[in-house]
Amino acid sequence: QYASNGIDIQNFNYTERNLSGRKIKILIEGDSKDHYKKVDESFKVVEQLDFDKYEISYLSYRSKPKDWYHVDYFYNKIAPEKVGEIYANHDILIKSSLLESFSYPPLEMMATGGVPVVVPNDGNAEYIVDKENCLTYPSGNIRKAVELIEQLTENVALFQKISIGGRKTAESYTWDKKEEA
Repeated sequence: QYASNGIDIQNFNYTERNLSGRKIKILIEGDSKDHYKKVDESFKVVEQLDFDKYEISYLSYRSKPKDWYHVDYFYNKIAPEKVGEIYANHDILIKSSLLESFSYPPLEMMATGGVPVVVPNDGNAEYIVDKENCLTYPSGNIRKAVELIEQLTENVALFQKISIGGRKTAESYTWDKKEEA
């Protein structure tokens, strides 16, 4: 027997998003020094967005933003119990990693009701379902990632559908559900 990956969902409160009449809040998470995290790619995506419509935040535990990153808010060395608040305060997570063991950030964003826009990898393959709990794009396809983000912000029904699907996915990964198995 083994204990599979799980999430303490109580640290990630679900927050229904109302996207109208304000900037859409995008979060990028990862260490910019780790090339396989592809944080640079996530920032190349946001470079293509209209900064009058979007607010960009960066969460990193070890590194600082590179000079060319557009960052409105930077979160560094955040206590684990505060991470859920950051996710709940954002609408979309961009996660471009190619290599992860078990990728918690998309699942954590799902738990709060936000929508992950991700590159599929071995670390998220277990739980991501394109157009049901996230939107996926092929690594390196900046144009596709931009299109998906704009689609989410223009199609409230799509955002809500994926938000609800994501929360259900996160709930299926709670520790109490894992303990029952």
